[in-house]
Amino acid sequence: MEEIEFGLYKKGEEEQILSLFHSVFPKIPRNFSEWQWEYERGPFAPPIIALAHHEHRVIGQEALFFVPMKCGSREFLGAQSVDTMTDLKFRGKGIFKKLAFLTLEEGERRKAPLFYGFPNRNSYEAYVKKLGWQDVGRIHRYIKVLDLSSALKARLKNPLLCSILGKTATPLLGLYFWGTGKKDQRFRLEKVERFDSTYDNFWKSLRDRFPIMVDRTSQYMNWRYLEHPSGEYQAYFLKQEARIAGVAVIRLVQLQYPLGSIGEFFVEGWNEATARVFLTMLLELFKFQKAAIVASWFVPHSPYISAFKKLGFRLRSKHQSVIAISPDGSLEKSELSRFDNWYITSGDYDMF
Repeated sequence: MEEIEFGLYKKGEEEQILSLFHSVFPKIPRNFSEWQWEYERGPFAPPIIALAHHEHRVIGQEALFFVPMKCGSREFLGAQSVDTMTDLKFRGKGIFKKLAFLTLEEGERRKAPLFYGFPNRNSYEAYVKKLGWQDVGRIHRYIKVLDLSSALKARLKNPLLCSILGKTATPLLGLYFWGTGKKDQRFRLEKVERFDSTYDNFWKSLRDRFPIMVDRTSQYMNWRYLEHPSGEYQAYFLKQEARIAGVAVIRLVQLQYPLGSIGEFFVEGWNEATARVFLTMLLELFKFQKAAIVASWFVPHSPYISAFKKLGFRLRSKHQSVIAISPDGSLEKSELSRFDNWYITSGDYDMF
């Protein structure tokens, strides 16, 4: 540890950070443009990036980027913990803990009310038991299989076997993922090119349902999705004549199979019937785009779970943790640890 130096990020260390990222997460592509978008082009506040160096080389990082948030009637900039990583050769030396304390100290200096994150199983214990973060709850992931033959390619290498198993099991799978869509000719989908003040007025009618959430302003939505350098995000309004009745952000990525994800999904009045109409239209869009599986994250108290279940989505997992801490101490632990205070979607996860 005496040979390891700790400090905050300085301009010019980007390539070293990316090199470490690629070595720790070899299956996750990230280029310099994406790094700039996440850390330099965020419109709200400069990020917090704590780094560990050994012989002038970056060997560890703990980072957070800032987003607009609300807690009750209070509005502030909160920060999401992302890209926690340590070089394999230097693990087990307390580097992560040192970096995490450094980010908390910087958060306190900046008077940041809230940090939150979605730790993996390895880092969860350290955050909660050693660093004082609150365990908020577990996210539920729901999926719906649209094309079994295509999805099987992720598990089986034989295309013929995938096709045979797909055709054989599809009827049974159809029963398991069976759901009833809801159509209403009064509604239509409209592609969103830019979120503006009309959207802001719609969002303001929804934002008070849950006390704690990322404030999905037009500035946030444009940066988070429409300005992302990958260009993979698709945003849609549900329209009834000229009026916005719902908003969704989706993504289709090619893994071993085409995976569709619903990151943002909300409708006027949090209404289940309208949600079913909107979701029916999105599923038709995913089918047109040849998605094999469609997935989404929810807090277990989301008002939309019922609509998703009626459309045939089934619970896949509920192990992903949500954790939080108030660096400046202005938010009570009891307030943060009440999971039903929180509204979280797949879009809040930085990898969506």
